[in-house]
Amino acid sequence: MNLSDVHQAITDALKSRFPKVTIESYDPDEKMSELAPACLLNIEELPKAPDVGDGRYPVVAQFAIHCVLGQEVDNLQMELQEFAIAVSQFVHEKGIWLMGSVVEKPFNIEAYPGNFRKETQGGFDSWVVNWEQKLYLGASTWQPEIVKNGIRIATNPTNENDQDECRSL
Repeated sequence: MNLSDVHQAITDALKSRFPKVTIESYDPDEKMSELAPACLLNIEELPKAPDVGDGRYPVVAQFAIHCVLGQEVDNLQMELQEFAIAVSQFVHEKGIWLMGSVVEKPFNIEAYPGNFRKETQGGFDSWVVNWEQKLYLGASTWQPEIVKNGIRIATNPTNENDQDECRSL
């Protein structure tokens, strides 16, 4: 698993949850007013986390989603706050973007005022939803040779790895 996989999984989840909203990567040079309403995903920091000893590179990623609305929206600040709360709840509830013990549940979720540009034409305002999440990047060195599934029982097996000595339930 790499960082691009996580970024894409978050983007796909946001698109599914907010189908009428532009979902893209954050670009400070982009004309945000043209994208509004938008959720713009950014990875802000990637400090290394304690090593778990399986060959993967652990980081505590700090993510930010810039929730952007245009100046033409009535009651703009309240709408932005509601938008940010909806995104915060989604991050809290969905949070595990990929399966397979590669991400942990998000923590330190917060929302606060973001960028703004007030103009008569093309202005926008935003709130930022920020959270931290532990990621395990790369492949584990501890991959099992055979993945056993199902439930099997045996009475006094001489070799617990010999499936012929067990029967399925």
